Amino acid sequence: MKKLLSVCILSALLAACASKSGTSAETVNPRDTVTVPEGITGEDSIAYIENTILQSPISAEDLLGLEEVHAVEESLLDFNNKEKAKFYPQDADKFMANHRDSAALRLANRFMRMYDVVDENGDAHDKMQWAVAVNTALDMFRKEVPSVPSDSALYEIERVLDKFSSQSQSEMNFQSYIGTTIAYYQAIEAYRKWLMEVPSNLKPLLEQEYVAWIGLHEARFNFWRDVSYRQEWYSMKPMELAGYYRNLSENRLAEMAQERAIINGTMTYQQKGRTVTASQWEQWIAHSSVPMDVEQLDKSLIPSDSLVTDHVTALKSTFTQWIKARQALAAALPEPQEKSYDNLTADIHSRMVGRLPQLIHYGEE
Repeated sequence: MKKLLSVCILSALLAACASKSGTSAETVNPRDTVTVPEGITGEDSIAYIENTILQSPISAEDLLGLEEVHAVEESLLDFNNKEKAKFYPQDADKFMANHRDSAALRLANRFMRMYDVVDENGDAHDKMQWAVAVNTALDMFRKEVPSVPSDSALYEIERVLDKFSSQSQSEMNFQSYIGTTIAYYQAIEAYRKWLMEVPSNLKPLLEQEYVAWIGLHEARFNFWRDVSYRQEWYSMKPMELAGYYRNLSENRLAEMAQERAIINGTMTYQQKGRTVTASQWEQWIAHSSVPMDVEQLDKSLIPSDSLVTDHVTALKSTFTQWIKARQALAAALPEPQEKSYDNLTADIHSRMVGRLPQLIHYGEE
């Protein structure tokens, strides 16, 4: 999944502090795994660190080294609204940062900086490493702010952004992107835990299904962003797209819970919908790939034929790979688990393809 916004508001706010503080290479780069050459500071040092990471296999340890690339505490000065705090003394805590806010903002910076690295060039394995790194970062956050329940630590990011937000559309778009990234992490973390628990004979097959799902997830995002969702543009569109992709990850979490029960033999599953036919699949692709009212659209919003072709090819290919991976896993199961797993796959496939209108409403997929 590529970035939803061309400008990352959080990074912009935090980056301003690096240049103001005049920090040295030592303070900008606190990590042992990458040494920044003398004289490279600020945003240049961040780029140096990230480029170095991307030139070699990404590890959780490398990602964790991106924790303090910005002077986060100073950025809180940009958020704090002393005038409002004076004017509304009874609600001063709503406008002034405290230790909990500061820790949450550091977690936000770390969480998204690590994600940006794997999002840019990472594969399915790198994203699993990202989940491991996030777990360590969350443990550190909980030790720093023990009053936050362990199951809501990541949502502190959304809380602190909402606290200091002016609720402009661009800020709401970015906050929805944060929420989408959190849900994506939760889906990958669920895969990671399931891979540790699944019977050993099924582990290689589940790994193949995970890799296929990551590929399909990204192909769907690219198709929706560059082909179908690009046909019109308005300020809330990034927020709508983020909401849709948050649903994809949350749906995958629910599906995995059912799959665990099926494989563990504690649940049987009957197919609820109709299987999507090849003809229906082709019709959906054709409908979603052709801009409506082409004559009235800005030419820059009309995807080129080559872009459409490339994304349609990728979408079909990743669907095929995902179906094959799930069929292979189902074939390794005894009856009736195999049938239940196949039934669930058919319903997931039907939902993915058959219920995707051009602009999808929240909660629907």
